Amino acid sequence: MASGFRALVRRRRDGHVVFDLDVVHAGVVTEALEQTRAVLLDQPADGAEDLLAPPAPAPGDGGGADSGVQGEPDEFDAIVAGLGDVADEESARRSAAAEAGRDDPVVRRLLPDVYLDDPGASAEFRRLSGDVVRTHKVSAIESVLTDLELLRDRDGGLAVSPERAAAWLTALNDARLALGTLLAVGEDDDLHAELDTYEQQLAEGGLDSDEPADQALRAYRIAVYDFLSALLDMVVRALDR
Repeated sequence: MASGFRALVRRRRDGHVVFDLDVVHAGVVTEALEQTRAVLLDQPADGAEDLLAPPAPAPGDGGGADSGVQGEPDEFDAIVAGLGDVADEESARRSAAAEAGRDDPVVRRLLPDVYLDDPGASAEFRRLSGDVVRTHKVSAIESVLTDLELLRDRDGGLAVSPERAAAWLTALNDARLALGTLLAVGEDDDLHAELDTYEQQLAEGGLDSDEPADQALRAYRIAVYDFLSALLDMVVRALDR
């Protein structure tokens, strides 16, 4: 996974990190981060099952803008454009009942217990600390969402400070962890092969499923997971230079 993408992140000589995401990829990352933020804020009414439902194509992009992906550009864009308007965006809100969502596996992955053998002690730690971890994660996501809004206006070419780029590391990693939890990713899983099989079956009109919408959504999540993994690696490499 996380291969076949051209460099979308680079480090300038003055130390700033430049993001060259186009409008399609910026929209995909925006949707991933908005829904990850919603989970952190205990926002979704239906739990984390709706996380990363595919967004509608941006107005005017025709659903087929050049994604900047080498090797398999058409697959990524086809998945994004072909699934349609599945998810509605909602504004984030804080909830006094956020702790009730900790039975959600995605929430547990993003906000793991400090004391693995003592849930009560972990809950007390979160209460005393003011839930700083959650606040830090949400703050990083909101910082990146601001950058992504600028990216979508410019269609690439946004330079940020190394400190600002560090927020991208936190936000992208959390979105990737959330999505990986939904996909139940294991060390031996070959998600790329699964996506290739889906694409082949789709092209041949022979999906082996009674629930094609669920299969399409999983394929979309795999494609986004792959892209987030690649983008996260690019940011790490840029900051290490």
